[in-house]
Amino acid sequence: MKYFERTDLSSSRRPVLQSNESLIIQQGNVGLYERKNKIEDYQDGVCYLTSHRIIYVDNTHPSERAVELSLCNVKDVESYVSSKFLFCVIVTQGGFFKASPKIILHLENTISSPARKSLPQMTLPTWVCSICSFSNAGTLEKCQLCGVKRPNDVAATSNSTPNTPTTPSSQQENSDGSNNNNDGISCRACTFINHPSMVQCEMCGTDLSGIAPSPTISTPSSLSESFTTMQLDDDAHVRLAFRHGGQPGFLNKLKDVLGAKAWDKPIESPVERPSSSKTRGVGISAIQGRIEKNSMEASETMTDAFQDLDRLMAKATEMVTLAESISQKMNRDTNNTDGNLSTLRTYLLNLGISDPVTRGSAGSIYHQELARELAEFLSKILNEQDSMKSLTDLYCIFNRVRGVALISPEDLYKAAQQFEELKLPFRLRKFPSGLLVIQSQYMDDDRAARRILQHVKQQGGHITALRLAEIENLALALATEQLLITEQKGLICRDEGPTGLTYYENLFLLL
Repeated sequence: MKYFERTDLSSSRRPVLQSNESLIIQQGNVGLYERKNKIEDYQDGVCYLTSHRIIYVDNTHPSERAVELSLCNVKDVESYVSSKFLFCVIVTQGGFFKASPKIILHLENTISSPARKSLPQMTLPTWVCSICSFSNAGTLEKCQLCGVKRPNDVAATSNSTPNTPTTPSSQQENSDGSNNNNDGISCRACTFINHPSMVQCEMCGTDLSGIAPSPTISTPSSLSESFTTMQLDDDAHVRLAFRHGGQPGFLNKLKDVLGAKAWDKPIESPVERPSSSKTRGVGISAIQGRIEKNSMEASETMTDAFQDLDRLMAKATEMVTLAESISQKMNRDTNNTDGNLSTLRTYLLNLGISDPVTRGSAGSIYHQELARELAEFLSKILNEQDSMKSLTDLYCIFNRVRGVALISPEDLYKAAQQFEELKLPFRLRKFPSGLLVIQSQYMDDDRAARRILQHVKQQGGHITALRLAEIENLALALATEQLLITEQKGLICRDEGPTGLTYYENLFLLL
């Protein structure tokens, strides 16, 4: 391919957006042309329009056939529809063929494309929520899973260092054996960072001998990106063929994006929060004080949330209507001229999903794109082998991270039904009781039964559904279904008495 280049996809086979890039609209059943030449094997896919690029992802082989075209190289756009009858019909012995409506993108004579970065990769800083223990990105001020505000005294930490060679200057040591830089020694007991000269932890008094200082990661303030320049023909252009409609709406959005030229706007740096001037306490009492403070703040937050729950349910219909209207207005305003809408987008980014899939942007492939977005979200909260989540619980959590772009239970159910067709790593399962759950495709009943049996042994040889729900953090109905699966495998047996239904380890297997 001469004008398109390969692009990266996420685990759910959706485009990976760049910084300050937003998804505008996507359209299915699109084919690609370079000039008038049809590109074989690129004639049935999803075309994504973002604020910076046009991305094509093939329906049959998405990982191998995913390409992009930078909008900064487009100098003009026009629409092509066969005149007189809007399509040209050619009668052959095999039947009828029609010329699909097309969008023609005229390219600059000389285009520049960013070269693939050879910079060292670095693990981004993260912080752990004190309520749900979910690991969040260091730039988030609220937990991506439960929404609790990040405590002021929780610092972001990085799990790995960049994979770059160490220069000799960074390894120089003084005559007394201490490092020249400001690296500290992390205590193995309380993780407090001590000065390199300390032999005992200032916080808890643990011996620090034999512990190497932790290197400080320095991040460059700016990363330079190399570009490759390519000389094109005078009449260089590409065509997008729309097999099953959608060309007018896509064309209007494309013209708005080309007029906005978001790629020429500077990237706004996040506003830094003022650092606290309070002195950090030391000792065990200081650690206990911070834990109590965090627990008290979390308790107050949860109390306020539950007090507003009744009022929220009473206004559910009005909120959904308002959310849809706000979402539609945000999709129409591609120029970002309204400061309030720009602020609202920033809030949505902090909630977890910056560009949620909507009916206005996805059109006829709405449920397919919603399934891909749902798969990306599930990969963050579900363990690949041992976890499942009821559809009811998932509906609440998923709507929470989508912000104002709320979805209905029916849309979530239809999206979950698309997992197998789209070959995503999750499955929708229905138990005999009617309970609907979503689980990883790698999870099976044998593995689940063995895990339940292990819980039974740890609880003294017997367990109830309520106790299992507490241990596994599951809904009671889901815990009951897990016990029934284990019983069918013959690993446990039941005892229904005055106190209720209790399950015991099947000792006959040991005879």
